[in-house]
Amino acid sequence: MAATPDGPGSMTLDSWRAGSLEIFRVGRGPRIGYLHGMVPVTSDEAFVTCLAEQGREVVAPCLPGYGGTSTSRDLRTMHDWVAATSEIIDVAGLNGAPMVASSVGAMLALELASIRPEAFSHLVLIGPIGLWRDDCPVTDPFSTTLSGQRNLLTNDPGLTASFYDGAAGEDPVVATIQRYTARTATASLVWPIPDFGLSQRIHRVSCPVTLIWGADDRIVPPVYADFFAESLSELRSVHLIEGAGHLAEWDAPARVAEIVTEALRES
Repeated sequence: MAATPDGPGSMTLDSWRAGSLEIFRVGRGPRIGYLHGMVPVTSDEAFVTCLAEQGREVVAPCLPGYGGTSTSRDLRTMHDWVAATSEIIDVAGLNGAPMVASSVGAMLALELASIRPEAFSHLVLIGPIGLWRDDCPVTDPFSTTLSGQRNLLTNDPGLTASFYDGAAGEDPVVATIQRYTARTATASLVWPIPDFGLSQRIHRVSCPVTLIWGADDRIVPPVYADFFAESLSELRSVHLIEGAGHLAEWDAPARVAEIVTEALRES
């Protein structure tokens, strides 16, 4: 496997899934990874900035189909997604590093950690998806309009404007295509239900895990925090963020960054 720089924050993969891989690197200090949720990471995302201000080098790759990372028709099953995530972790230099992962990114991190125990030294998971309760089903974000979806993701819909409305000066055609590929990638992971059998593997996650949940999460209700906590053998702590929705790191970036820093200090 090889990777060559294409410019700031970009690399080309020479692998079974050859294409462009977008990676953002911010700050200096001990390295920490960040796997985004249903909205792709950006270089100026407030949460990434807050993490970097805690004295960390934040390495944040975009998952396939999100941002500037190429999509792939090879991603047909969860096995394909986990294999791609494993490759991205290696190329980004994040093997064995602590990882903050959100939403669908948290689901992929858990799946990878269940079969590759050395992948992460600590997982900090924000509103992870992957478990299912019939008495409290996970909300389908694709059962509503675009505006309805962004209202499900964060308490302040304006926070995701760069994704849903397009960034200032961005070609609207490019923005529409990137939004379509990102939503398609998300749909492959959560539709019709985001249950790929993680409950049968989650007990194999052997690294320390910290859980963070938005108190107003309208996609994965906070009751799931207890469900995940009961399933994780190396759980360290659970934190409920008041005033935050599903993507708590967007609604409360500074608070989530503080929890991450404290969790890693104590691990």
